[in-house]
Amino acid sequence: MFSCSVGAKTVSVCAAGKLSSSAGSLRYRFGPEGKAEIDYPAASAWRGVTRSGTWTFSGGGGAWLAFHRDVFRYIVYTAIGRGWGEKAGLAVEQNGKLLANLPCKGKPVSELGPDFFSNAGIAADDKDFDLP
Repeated sequence: MFSCSVGAKTVSVCAAGKLSSSAGSLRYRFGPEGKAEIDYPAASAWRGVTRSGTWTFSGGGGAWLAFHRDVFRYIVYTAIGRGWGEKAGLAVEQNGKLLANLPCKGKPVSELGPDFFSNAGIAADDKDFDLP
């Protein structure tokens, strides 16, 4: 559903099964290609920790998917806006503060957006996310 290189590592969101509001699952993965350092959450728990959001910008918009894990939030995002072009990557927050922003190196593979979120039954995040 999302994948890009952020240097020596790859960030991905992978779907398992036929993803819908009542079936399938999503997982966040991060690490060297083929060797995830983070593989979260368990398939049975993903709906409880995964949230979504969208932005509307002048001349564009964007979408993000957040995986909540204790005091951390792993956020993959894609956006486009007039004047600054395209942005995509991974942001990591701890207790609501940005720890890292890892922009994609090259164009990401992405299905993120309101139609995907709605079809998969992913709830909107109650925490805002500002594009880094």
